[in-house]
Formats: sequence, structure tokens, C-alpha cells
Amino acid sequence: MITRRKLLVGSAAAATLPFTSQIATAQDDWSFDPSSPLPHKEAFFPFEGTYLNSASQHPMCRVAKAAADRYLEYKKFSASSSYSSGDIRQRVRENYAKLINADADEICFVGSTTVGENLILQALDIPGTPGRIVTDELHFVGSLPTYTELAKQGMDVVTISASEDGSIDLEKYEQAITDETRLVAVSHVSMLNGFQHNLKELCKLAHAKGALVYADTVQSVGNTPIDVRDSGVDFTSTSGYKWLMGDMGMGLMSVRQDRLSALRRPWYGRDQLSRREHFGFPNPGGNGAVTEYEYRDSARGYFSMGTLANIVAAELDASLEYLLAVGVERIQAYRQPLINHLQDELTRLGYPTITPRSTGSAIVSFRHDDAAGIREKLRANNITITVSDHYFRVALSVFNDLNDLERLARALA
Repeated sequence: MITRRKLLVGSAAAATLPFTSQIATAQDDWSFDPSSPLPHKEAFFPFEGTYLNSASQHPMCRVAKAAADRYLEYKKFSASSSYSSGDIRQRVRENYAKLINADADEICFVGSTTVGENLILQALDIPGTPGRIVTDELHFVGSLPTYTELAKQGMDVVTISASEDGSIDLEKYEQAITDETRLVAVSHVSMLNGFQHNLKELCKLAHAKGALVYADTVQSVGNTPIDVRDSGVDFTSTSGYKWLMGDMGMGLMSVRQDRLSALRRPWYGRDQLSRREHFGFPNPGGNGAVTEYEYRDSARGYFSMGTLANIVAAELDASLEYLLAVGVERIQAYRQPLINHLQDELTRLGYPTITPRSTGSAIVSFRHDDAAGIREKLRANNITITVSDHYFRVALSVFNDLNDLERLARALA
């Protein structure tokens, strides 16, 4: 049984972790020390009601909002400014790399998680080059139609079924991955029920057969530890508006440096270039050539394209600093007793959990048979979660506490 005393003791102990900086905004005198005990309600704007739906859209933290305000002030062009979007984008790449233990050259911006996944498919010449793709039914529901379409175009697509408890048996992957398998595509943490793949073991199975691994990390990075170096995962992508606490319009992709030679550029753009010289009108020279250029030997050199959502980069510049200062391991350690408590309480109330108890993610889901009734209960109590026809999903972040869970349990009772 979880108690407030246990939560406070655990949070206080976590606060003793090393901390090197304090986040403060230039817009006002508000400041916040990320090393303070969780929950961090003060790091966000006041909520109307109880918000337990960060897996859908995460509230923007105060420092990200202040960073967006600074960017908008710069966009007035009414006074001289030292604001540099280029420096900010580079810092975002570097800080995101720290968050997942990658090198900054292995990180590039993409429009969204799904854009990143599709770019990897194109870079691997799928479906142009035949072979097998292995995925599972806990992968992002928006990605599953992609693989259905690839099957129509000749790819051998295997979709592994989930077990009754909401897990995916690794042995099923071992059986499905053959020498003809080109790609294994999974969600590191499932948006359906929070199931978390053992990415390291999955990569071992895939690599032993010559297959590469793509992981959608939109429901893990920022709330659940992920180490791309240790796991060996080849490609990942995520978006800024969920657990990175920014907004829509910008995502980040990681590509192992040693995998670039196996890829082809899926498109071509100026930001991929490390050097460019223009010899066309009105410049002389070039011996008849219009331009000379060289590509970056990095993820950016293969996948970057066009202009970016600079305001989202500004937000992520601040929110990533916050996440690194708090520490994802510390976030998980604070949250998991709450997840376990909620599974106990709602199961007792007649809502069977479909999230494996061993999963360490921020998402927990439960079965139900009355969507309309549950939505009415939540509306009456001003509680926000995700309710689908046969299950509902609760997602806990750094600002949630035991009081939030008690309000949910009372409403559903």
C-alpha cells in the first residue's frame, strides 16, 4: 500500500541527486529549482481540474512558455537582438542527445514521429527492395496502416499479437525474425497500454539475423530512461509536444552513425549540406557548373529538410534543460509507486488492468464496458484521461500526485 509518507520520503531522497543549474526566465521573476522534491506542480501553470492525460498532449512547462515568449519578442525585429535560432537548434540537438545517450551528429529534426518513421522506410528503400518487416499490434495505431500498405506492395509483413496481459512475448519476435527480415519496427512504449519493450534484447535478436530496428519513442523519451547506445537500437523518432513538454510541429530522430552507409538519402535539401558554392547568375566562375556542394556525414546530412518550427525549438531548448536537470530516472522512481497504487485501486473497483506490472512507463490502462458512463463521471469531476471504447488510459507526469489518483478513483467508483 502506498502512503503519502512513502512518497515524500522517496521524493526527498531523490532530491539529493547532483544538480548543477537553476532554471529561471528573463520575462519575469519566476524561477524554479528542478532539484526540489517531486511533484513539480509549480513548474507548470495551474490546472482547471485534474489532468492525467500527458500521453495525449503534455502541458507546456513554464520555462518553455517563457522561451516561446522570448522568441516572439525577437520576431518583432524592433530592436537589435543577440537571439540565434541556429545556436538554439544546435543546443536542442546536443541536449536531446544527452537525454538518450547519443552523439549530437546522430540527431536531426523531423516534422513528427511519423515523418521520422517514414523517412527510415524510404532510406532503406522499402518497399523497393523486398524482404520481411516485423512489428506488433502494440505499435502506434497510426503506423499499422503504413505496414498494411507495404504488404500490399509486396513486403512480407508480420504483425505479432499481444498476450492477454498486454505484453509482447520476446520469443514471438525470435520466431518471426528471419534472415530475410530487413526491419523490426516497434513502439518502445506502447501508446495503448504503456507496455515497454526490452529494446536491448530485441535489438540483439534482430541484429543476429541482419535486421535493423526502428523504435517509436514518443511515449518514452522524457519520462522513461532510454539509452540508444546501450540498447543498440538503429533508429528512433519522437515529437516535441508529448513528454518533451514543447509543442507540435517539430520532432527529433536518432540514427546510428555506423548505419548511414546502409541508407540512401530519401530527399535532398540545403540543410543537409556542409558546404555549398553558387556559380550561377550573377556570380562568375565554376567552369560551367552552377553549384558545388558537399553533404554532412551525419543524421542531419541525410534527413534534414527546409525550414523548421523555430518557436518549438525555443520551447524545447528550455524544456530539455528542465528534464536533464530533474533526471528521467528520478521521474520514473517517483512515478512508479503511483502507477502501482492506481493499478491496485482500480482493479479493486472492477477495472482490470491491461498494463503488465513489470512495465516501468508513465502509462497505465484498464478495461471497461461503459465508455459513455465513464466519460460522464469524468466530466462531472473535471478529470481528463483518454477513454476509448474498450479501455481507458491514465498517464502520470511530474506534476501528478496521490491526490490526483484519489480523485480519479472516487469518480470511477
